Amino acid sequence: MFDDISLFIAVVEAGSLKSASESLKIPSSTVSRRIKALEVEFGCKLLNRSSHNFEMTREGHKLFNNAYFHVNSVDSIINEIQNDISGDKGHIKVLAPTNLVASCLQRYMSCYLHQSPEIDLELELSNTLTEFYSSNADFAIRVGKQKDSDLTSLKLGRIETMLVASPLYIESQGMLEQPQDLEEADIIISNPLTASWELFECANTNNRIVFKPRKRRIVVNDLQIAKQFSISGLGITLLPSTEIKDELKNQQLVRVLPNWQGANRDVYAVWYRRQLLSSRASKLIDYLKQNVDF
Repeated sequence: MFDDISLFIAVVEAGSLKSASESLKIPSSTVSRRIKALEVEFGCKLLNRSSHNFEMTREGHKLFNNAYFHVNSVDSIINEIQNDISGDKGHIKVLAPTNLVASCLQRYMSCYLHQSPEIDLELELSNTLTEFYSSNADFAIRVGKQKDSDLTSLKLGRIETMLVASPLYIESQGMLEQPQDLEEADIIISNPLTASWELFECANTNNRIVFKPRKRRIVVNDLQIAKQFSISGLGITLLPSTEIKDELKNQQLVRVLPNWQGANRDVYAVWYRRQLLSSRASKLIDYLKQNVDF
């Protein structure tokens, strides 16, 4: 009935059934039929129609005066919600790892927000796995395949990991020639990377070893701090390429065993399987997938 009342309001505002038909892009016969159905529903005439115009009856005036505000309020709410989920405006909440946003994702998110001035972004950053279900987030960015079957995942890209040390450390300890040389090196372990390193040869990915450091000089639960310890000349560490691009470029760090690298780390956007992903969140995910260079 609401749609028919809304149509009645539109007819009165348009001044004729024909004008309303043209404005709403529906046939005049449909407009007339629905007005008649509304009159049957109320059990009274709402419009006295002639061939060219109409006049509202007393009941028609009463319906128009009482329904006008409510119909327009509902239409306004519907338009607001549709605009909010259209992808062009509204609020997006994202959970993401602090280090990954700081080293890589922030600049891409900045570009997206410049292109989408009516999008508001709320970022909840943590290097621990924040409880997704209670966060009211649109989606989360996670490193590694998620085990939770209730989550939908979309791969955004892949991050390489590599062994690095400072030139000072290499100068004092000598260049390593093969993975076995790591046994005698000072090792900096950085969580969330594991204490055991799976390494593979770049030219032959089937040639893999698992290295379990004996000389764990430093163990720290932050990639940035592990990097700073390594820059200080305290040992060799395994880090994601996103964390060390600048340091490799300015030679604060150099690659160790450059023909070998650590396990790749896949990056995913994840959201609750039963959750309707809004268009605005979907557009941000698509932008990240298409543009982020890990």
